[in-house]
Amino acid sequence: MARIKANVCTCGCKMKRLYTRAEGGKGWDTIGWMCSCGCGCITLDDGELNQVGCENCQ
Repeated sequence: MARIKANVCTCGCKMKRLYTRAEGGKGWDTIGWMCSCGCGCITLDDGELNQVGCENCQ
């Protein structure tokens, strides 16, 4: 599996990869990125979705 450079959130945090169980329960599919500081900022691979903006970071 190739390494993927982590996205960086607007607050400057590296984001963690989000996974979901693959079809048939074998392996994992990537679905997007989540900010690692816990501010709730999420970016999905199929377009962007920011549930909570990064302005909540300290």
